[in-house]
Amino acid sequence: MKYLIKAAITDLDGVITQTAGQHKKAWKKTFDGYNERRKKEGKESFLPFTDEDYARHIDGIPRYDGVKNFLASRGLDLPFGSPKDQPDRESVCGIGNLKNLVFGKVVAEEGVQVNQKNVEQLRAWKEQGIRIGLISSSRNCRKILRIAGLENGLFDTVVDGNTSAERNFPGKPAPDIFLEAAKELQVKPKEALIIEDALAGVEAGKNGNFRLVIGIENASSKEELLEHGAQFAVKNLQELEIEFKRGREAAELPSALEHFSEISKKHLQKKPLLFLDFDGTLAPIVEHHADAAISEEMRELVKRLAEIYPVAVISGRGMADVKKRLKLPGIYYAGSHGYEISGPNGFFRENEEAQKVLPFFNEIEPLMREKLKEIEGVDFERKKFTLAIHYRQVKPEQEQEVRKTVSNVLKDYSELAGAGGKKVIEIRPNIDWHKGKAVEFLKSVISEEEEPFSIYVGDDVTDEDAFREVEHGLGILVGEHSQNTYADYSLQDLEDVKIFFRKLISREGT
Repeated sequence: MKYLIKAAITDLDGVITQTAGQHKKAWKKTFDGYNERRKKEGKESFLPFTDEDYARHIDGIPRYDGVKNFLASRGLDLPFGSPKDQPDRESVCGIGNLKNLVFGKVVAEEGVQVNQKNVEQLRAWKEQGIRIGLISSSRNCRKILRIAGLENGLFDTVVDGNTSAERNFPGKPAPDIFLEAAKELQVKPKEALIIEDALAGVEAGKNGNFRLVIGIENASSKEELLEHGAQFAVKNLQELEIEFKRGREAAELPSALEHFSEISKKHLQKKPLLFLDFDGTLAPIVEHHADAAISEEMRELVKRLAEIYPVAVISGRGMADVKKRLKLPGIYYAGSHGYEISGPNGFFRENEEAQKVLPFFNEIEPLMREKLKEIEGVDFERKKFTLAIHYRQVKPEQEQEVRKTVSNVLKDYSELAGAGGKKVIEIRPNIDWHKGKAVEFLKSVISEEEEPFSIYVGDDVTDEDAFREVEHGLGILVGEHSQNTYADYSLQDLEDVKIFFRKLISREGT
């Protein structure tokens, strides 16, 4: 399975460096020393600090929180004090500051061991265009990086214990430190993976709704990491068997026809759900959008496919328009990029958020027509949830003027957004919804499987939302467009599409 990942955010101790053992040693010296001090002062002693205490109460947690957690496990309640407390003061901060001194001595004596396999894998990901962030609850983070020789080059951002203190972030399992790193990397949590060896860190990644949480088996076992929210648990990142979706030129894509045997063996053991674009995939692109027509041969192929596989047609056209042109009952139709969906047995769904912004289309359409009236060849197509501005017949030297004019008008309408296509600008509701979201929604409607497999065939920039976002699916690009693609395979034209459909049909007939 391929994942859309734009950034990897990793913890320091136990993942990048092997300082977890040194932290554990420093904590034990600190608490054992405090225990001896209590005995000398005639106070009741407590059970010694153990490896289990480190994993349960300390690992991955800010220093002062770790002190409080351990003391609470022994039934002790000390005043918090101040971060400026001297290390001999009997307070949470005093004990925490003592631990910091002890840790510094341990590192100075032993140096820092780097987990080279994890670092090498992160460097390989970075070469693929993945942004790399580092987080640490430790205020010694940058010092450790300097000693380890990792201060420059690998990490695009570092959010450490000092940052957490300055910005008053709660400690793990709260996800704040990870969310801050994602913000600095300019990615959404769903576009990032988390790498952690601590149970609290794994929980933080889960609580932050990050796309993947990867557990590194150190103080915690594989079973514990998975139980606390990791999707994968490995000894090092080089054991991880996952692929990332990446954009590439259409010319780099392997042919879906030449590799049909490979597709069949890897992906077609169960019947996939088929999602098909209309213009440029089932019907040829034409000068006037109103003239688009599907051939009888293609219609018959789609009809035969629908007798074997669940089929949905996903189009930027209005739903009623696509239905009228395809004339095939018994399949699902998603019009206006999925804002309106219908299907067998009276199924019907419209996006409720999109409905709220419909009045703005009534306002912006006459304004766009007025602004563009002097440019010959501009064609407007109003659909319920979108406004398409076609400029296929506009003179090449005026195309930029069309795009600029539309962009300038949209600046005053935060409720709407423009998306490019093949010689068309689609004005849509400015909400988190597109063809990819529509496909994922339909997968849950059509199939009862937990992770149904899908094949999406499309030709336009707007289909990239499905190629990029749909999980557990295969993307096939027809022809090429102006941007890099996240599709997995390619078909050259509609004739190739027909051959591919015939192969799908004959496969089930054998």
